[in-house]
Amino acid sequence: MIMIKVKNLVKTYPGEVPTLALRGVSFEIAEGEFVALMGRSGSGKSTLLHQLGLLDMPTNGSIMLNKFDVLSLTDSERTKFRLQHLGYVFQEYALIAEFTALENVSFPAMASGDNNAKDRAEHLLDLVGLKERMRHYPNEMSGGEQQRVAIARSLINNPKVLFADEPTANLDTVSSEIIFKLFQKLNKELKQTILVVTHEPEDKKYVDRVIWLKDGLIENEE
Repeated sequence: MIMIKVKNLVKTYPGEVPTLALRGVSFEIAEGEFVALMGRSGSGKSTLLHQLGLLDMPTNGSIMLNKFDVLSLTDSERTKFRLQHLGYVFQEYALIAEFTALENVSFPAMASGDNNAKDRAEHLLDLVGLKERMRHYPNEMSGGEQQRVAIARSLINNPKVLFADEPTANLDTVSSEIIFKLFQKLNKELKQTILVVTHEPEDKKYVDRVIWLKDGLIENEE
Protein backbone atom coordinates (compact mmCIF):
# COMPACT_ATOMS: atom_id res chain seq x y z
CA MET A 1 0.00 0.00 0.00
CA ILE A 2 1.21 3.51 -0.81
CA MET A 3 1.17 5.63 2.36
CA ILE A 4 2.44 8.91 0.86
CA LYS A 5 1.96 10.01 -2.73
CA VAL A 6 3.20 13.43 -3.81
CA LYS A 7 2.73 14.83 -7.31
CA ASN A 8 4.18 18.03 -8.78
CA LEU A 9 4.45 19.73 -5.40
CA VAL A 10 5.35 23.42 -5.62
CA LYS A 11 5.94 25.85 -2.76
CA THR A 12 6.59 29.55 -3.38
CA TYR A 13 7.16 32.00 -0.56
CA PRO A 14 5.88 35.47 -1.45
CA GLY A 15 8.02 38.59 -1.25
CA GLU A 16 9.52 41.35 -3.31
CA VAL A 17 11.45 38.54 -4.96
CA PRO A 18 9.37 35.33 -4.51
CA THR A 19 11.32 32.29 -3.30
CA LEU A 20 10.60 29.03 -5.11
CA ALA A 21 11.39 26.47 -2.40
CA LEU A 22 9.87 23.40 -4.11
CA ARG A 23 9.84 23.21 -7.90
CA GLY A 24 7.57 20.27 -8.73
CA VAL A 25 8.42 17.34 -6.47
CA SER A 26 6.89 13.89 -7.07
CA PHE A 27 7.50 10.61 -5.21
CA GLU A 28 5.81 7.78 -3.31
CA ILE A 29 6.51 6.13 0.05
CA ALA A 30 5.08 2.71 0.86
CA GLU A 31 3.48 1.78 4.15
CA GLY A 32 6.18 0.60 6.57
CA GLU A 33 9.07 2.31 4.77
CA PHE A 34 11.80 4.25 6.60
CA VAL A 35 12.89 7.05 4.28
CA ALA A 36 15.34 9.93 4.69
CA LEU A 37 15.20 13.31 2.97
CA MET A 38 18.74 14.55 2.47
CA GLY A 39 20.48 17.47 0.77
CA ARG A 40 22.33 20.67 1.47
CA SER A 41 20.91 23.43 3.64
CA GLY A 42 18.32 25.29 1.56
CA SER A 43 17.59 22.30 -0.69
CA GLY A 44 13.93 22.18 0.43
CA LYS A 45 14.03 19.27 2.89
CA SER A 46 12.24 20.88 5.82
CA THR A 47 9.89 22.78 3.51
CA LEU A 48 8.82 19.49 1.94
CA LEU A 49 8.36 17.85 5.33
CA HIS A 50 6.19 20.73 6.51
CA GLN A 51 3.92 20.36 3.47
CA LEU A 52 3.59 16.61 4.00
CA GLY A 53 2.95 17.05 7.71
CA LEU A 54 0.21 19.60 6.98
CA LEU A 55 2.08 22.25 8.94
CA ASP A 56 2.06 24.44 5.83
CA MET A 57 0.16 24.52 2.56
CA PRO A 58 1.85 24.12 -0.84
CA THR A 59 1.31 26.55 -3.69
CA ASN A 60 0.44 23.78 -6.11
CA GLY A 61 0.42 20.01 -6.50
CA SER A 62 -1.22 17.13 -4.65
CA ILE A 63 -0.56 15.13 -1.47
CA MET A 64 -2.22 11.80 -0.69
CA LEU A 65 -1.70 10.49 2.85
CA ASN A 66 -3.11 7.08 3.73
CA LYS A 67 -5.33 7.42 0.60
CA PHE A 68 -6.73 10.79 1.76
CA ASP A 69 -6.49 13.82 -0.50
CA VAL A 70 -5.38 15.99 2.41
CA LEU A 71 -5.18 19.25 0.47
CA SER A 72 -8.92 19.10 -0.17
CA LEU A 73 -9.67 19.14 3.57
CA THR A 74 -10.81 22.25 5.39
CA ASP A 75 -8.57 23.83 8.03
CA SER A 76 -10.43 22.11 10.86
CA GLU A 77 -10.41 18.77 9.00
CA ARG A 78 -6.64 19.05 8.45
CA THR A 79 -6.12 19.77 12.16
CA LYS A 80 -8.14 16.69 13.06
CA PHE A 81 -6.26 14.61 10.48
CA ARG A 82 -2.90 15.71 11.93
CA LEU A 83 -3.95 14.71 15.44
CA GLN A 84 -5.36 11.36 14.39
CA HIS A 85 -2.94 10.19 11.71
CA LEU A 86 0.42 11.98 11.98
CA GLY A 87 3.23 12.13 14.51
CA TYR A 88 6.03 14.71 14.72
CA VAL A 89 9.54 14.89 16.15
CA PHE A 90 11.53 18.13 15.82
CA GLN A 91 15.01 19.43 16.66
CA GLU A 92 13.69 21.01 19.84
CA TYR A 93 12.11 18.50 22.19
CA ALA A 94 9.26 20.89 23.13
CA LEU A 95 8.50 19.07 26.37
CA ILE A 96 6.41 20.74 29.07
CA ALA A 97 8.87 21.53 31.86
CA GLU A 98 6.29 21.11 34.64
CA PHE A 99 5.27 17.65 33.41
CA THR A 100 7.04 14.34 34.05
CA ALA A 101 8.04 12.19 31.09
CA LEU A 102 4.89 10.11 31.61
CA GLU A 103 2.68 13.21 31.68
CA ASN A 104 4.35 14.67 28.58
CA VAL A 105 3.78 11.48 26.60
CA SER A 106 0.19 10.89 27.73
CA PHE A 107 -0.96 14.51 27.45
CA PRO A 108 -1.92 14.55 23.70
CA ALA A 109 -4.08 11.45 24.10
CA MET A 110 -5.62 12.61 27.37
CA ALA A 111 -6.50 15.92 25.75
CA SER A 112 -8.55 14.01 23.17
CA GLY A 113 -10.35 11.97 25.85
CA ASP A 114 -8.39 8.70 25.74
CA ASN A 115 -8.92 6.94 29.07
CA ASN A 116 -6.09 4.51 28.34
CA ALA A 117 -3.53 7.24 27.67
CA LYS A 118 -1.45 6.60 30.79
CA ASP A 119 -1.12 2.86 30.16
CA ARG A 120 -0.09 3.43 26.55
CA ALA A 121 2.36 6.16 27.60
CA GLU A 122 4.00 3.75 30.06
CA HIS A 123 4.31 1.15 27.30
CA LEU A 124 5.85 3.65 24.88
CA LEU A 125 8.36 4.93 27.44
CA ASP A 126 9.37 1.33 28.07
CA LEU A 127 9.66 0.82 24.31
CA VAL A 128 12.07 3.78 23.97
CA GLY A 129 14.15 2.57 26.92
CA LEU A 130 12.96 5.02 29.57
CA LYS A 131 10.94 2.79 31.88
CA GLU A 132 13.02 3.88 34.88
CA ARG A 133 12.81 7.57 33.96
CA MET A 134 9.10 8.07 33.40
CA ARG A 135 8.61 9.95 36.69
CA HIS A 136 11.48 12.33 35.94
CA TYR A 137 11.10 15.90 34.68
CA PRO A 138 12.78 17.21 31.49
CA ASN A 139 15.44 19.15 33.41
CA GLU A 140 16.46 15.88 35.06
CA MET A 141 17.17 14.24 31.70
CA SER A 142 19.87 14.43 29.06
CA GLY A 143 19.12 15.80 25.59
CA GLY A 144 19.01 12.29 24.16
CA GLU A 145 16.56 11.14 26.83
CA GLN A 146 14.34 14.16 26.23
CA GLN A 147 14.26 13.39 22.52
CA ARG A 148 13.25 9.81 23.28
CA VAL A 149 10.39 11.17 25.39
CA ALA A 150 9.41 13.34 22.42
CA ILE A 151 9.46 10.27 20.16
CA ALA A 152 7.26 8.34 22.58
CA ARG A 153 4.87 11.31 22.68
CA SER A 154 4.72 11.37 18.86
CA LEU A 155 3.47 7.77 18.89
CA ILE A 156 0.76 8.14 21.54
CA ASN A 157 -2.09 8.46 19.01
CA ASN A 158 -0.90 5.57 16.80
CA PRO A 159 0.10 7.72 13.81
CA LYS A 160 0.10 6.33 10.30
CA VAL A 161 3.23 8.37 9.52
CA LEU A 162 5.96 9.67 11.80
CA PHE A 163 7.73 12.81 10.55
CA ALA A 164 11.09 13.79 12.07
CA ASP A 165 12.82 17.08 11.18
CA GLU A 166 16.55 17.00 12.00
CA PRO A 167 15.82 15.07 15.23
CA THR A 168 19.49 14.67 16.17
CA ALA A 169 20.73 18.16 15.24
CA ASN A 170 21.18 19.12 18.92
CA LEU A 171 22.63 15.80 20.06
CA ASP A 172 26.13 14.35 20.33
CA THR A 173 27.24 11.41 18.20
CA VAL A 174 26.37 8.69 20.73
CA SER A 175 22.91 10.10 21.43
CA SER A 176 22.29 10.53 17.69
CA GLU A 177 23.08 6.86 17.09
CA ILE A 178 20.68 5.85 19.86
CA ILE A 179 17.90 7.93 18.30
CA PHE A 180 18.36 6.49 14.80
CA LYS A 181 18.59 2.95 16.12
CA LEU A 182 15.35 3.64 17.96
CA PHE A 183 13.69 4.84 14.75
CA GLN A 184 14.96 1.66 13.10
CA LYS A 185 13.45 -0.42 15.91
CA LEU A 186 10.09 1.34 15.63
CA ASN A 187 10.11 0.80 11.89
CA LYS A 188 10.90 -2.91 12.14
CA GLU A 189 8.86 -3.87 15.21
CA LEU A 190 5.83 -1.59 14.81
CA LYS A 191 5.98 -1.38 11.00
CA GLN A 192 5.92 2.38 11.53
CA THR A 193 6.21 4.48 8.37
CA ILE A 194 8.90 7.10 9.04
CA LEU A 195 10.10 10.08 7.01
CA VAL A 196 13.10 11.85 8.51
CA VAL A 197 15.04 14.93 7.43
CA THR A 198 18.75 14.67 8.18
CA HIS A 199 21.95 16.26 6.90
CA GLU A 200 24.33 13.58 8.24
CA PRO A 201 25.55 11.20 5.49
CA GLU A 202 26.19 8.40 8.02
CA ASP A 203 22.46 8.24 8.80
CA LYS A 204 21.89 6.57 5.43
CA LYS A 205 22.77 3.20 6.94
CA TYR A 206 19.63 3.20 9.09
CA VAL A 207 17.01 3.83 6.41
CA ASP A 208 15.47 1.86 3.55
CA ARG A 209 15.80 4.66 1.03
CA VAL A 210 17.21 8.17 0.63
CA ILE A 211 15.54 10.92 -1.40
CA TRP A 212 18.13 13.57 -2.28
CA LEU A 213 16.90 17.13 -2.80
CA LYS A 214 18.75 19.95 -4.53
CA ASP A 215 17.36 23.43 -5.17
CA GLY A 216 13.79 22.31 -4.55
CA LEU A 217 13.95 19.28 -6.87
CA ILE A 218 14.60 15.58 -6.38
CA GLU A 219 18.18 15.07 -7.52
CA ASN A 220 18.19 11.29 -7.15
CA GLU A 221 17.17 8.38 -4.90
CA GLU A 222 19.24 5.60 -3.43
